[in-house]
Amino acid sequence: MNVLTKSIIGLLCVTTLAGTYFSYTEHQNNRQWEQQQQYNTQYWSHMQSIYLRDFDYALAESLAASTISDRQAALQSAIENANFILQYVRIGSVTMNFQSWSYESFIADGSRYLAYPASEKEISLNPDQLEQIQRLRTFARTALPYLDQMRKKAVDSSLSDIQQILTEMEDALSQLDSVSTYGNKAFNEFLYNQNPYIPPKPGTVFAGETTYTATELAAKAKIFMGDAWNKGAGKQFVHMVSGGSSPQFGEVMDFKLSDTDGKQTSSYIATLSKSGHVLRVTRHGSIPKEAAVEQSMDLKQAVAVADTWMARWSDERLTLVAKEIKDTSIYLTYIPVREQVSIPQMKVVWRFDRRTGALKSFDASNYYSHYNKTFPVHPKLTAEQASEKLGPKVKASGKPKLEIHNNKLVYAFPVTGIEGVSHVYVNARTGAGEGINYNL
Repeated sequence: MNVLTKSIIGLLCVTTLAGTYFSYTEHQNNRQWEQQQQYNTQYWSHMQSIYLRDFDYALAESLAASTISDRQAALQSAIENANFILQYVRIGSVTMNFQSWSYESFIADGSRYLAYPASEKEISLNPDQLEQIQRLRTFARTALPYLDQMRKKAVDSSLSDIQQILTEMEDALSQLDSVSTYGNKAFNEFLYNQNPYIPPKPGTVFAGETTYTATELAAKAKIFMGDAWNKGAGKQFVHMVSGGSSPQFGEVMDFKLSDTDGKQTSSYIATLSKSGHVLRVTRHGSIPKEAAVEQSMDLKQAVAVADTWMARWSDERLTLVAKEIKDTSIYLTYIPVREQVSIPQMKVVWRFDRRTGALKSFDASNYYSHYNKTFPVHPKLTAEQASEKLGPKVKASGKPKLEIHNNKLVYAFPVTGIEGVSHVYVNARTGAGEGINYNL
């Protein structure tokens, strides 16, 4: 046997062994994954069984209760167990791809409905409440045997077998009468009384300010739009195209540019309040492909253009705090900084097309939503005193900034120590924690 033949045979042996080893390790990995899924299934079905039994027990206890307080306590227990069940339903749908719409629907509707009989002050529940509770009990007692079957077979059966049990449970539950609230006047009144709609006073933001006619507002819109509405030769007219009423801003009007024949000559629509404030500018229609290569815009150019518009928009000079290029757009965000205190909720956002330099949109509605609010800007604590209120698991990684957070004056501390937490907010007047800046 010559050297070449030996080399070829040796190479084939190595390749075969490598393939065998790879197949073995792949099999081992797959087996480990399957065993983990079987364990997850067993644990999931076990917890579902526990909470569903407790759910049914609490419902039965509510029916047997001899006092209003005992019944309310039992129904509250049922609600708590339903919420635990929902948590595990969502875990199962994500980690094990277990989907049972009827099961989840019964629990979600039940949790929502049971607050209604739990609020009942009469010694006895009404017939509708009793019927809905009985429907939930029927659901629980139908689902329990399937969950027990899943728990017992999880370790010795394949995932496809478990999925089959889940499918059978779904079929059985889909045959039952669900919790019925449609057209239930008493239940709907209960929900409404929990969260009654309180309409805001119309136009509270600009209350008391001077108002203008449509012609005067059209002139203000044209001044603000500047070169965007400068279409060269020929007469151009600014027309009001629509109007309406906003709960916050009162009466608002939309304006566009047209020629003498009434034909629209600009794709921009400017929205102003009756008191003359430019709330937003929107662009209707896409930018033609042939126009997309006329010129490009970088961040520096976008800031220069936005600053020019900002000077026409308001006497208050705002600070640029964020600039971002995303796809074909450039986004710029401005906020007011008053006495060195940032007010991020009063943001003004510009969006430009980076291919053409054209304005895509302008939105100052958040700025005006807080327009007439008075924010605290003078701290009672020093930054050093506020830093003592930080938790033991975080460490300040930079100098804090004063800003308004949820209408409160806070020190925003940049921190390290907890994954996903970039800032911790400490009330600059009381030292109380005011939350965190969290990112996934």
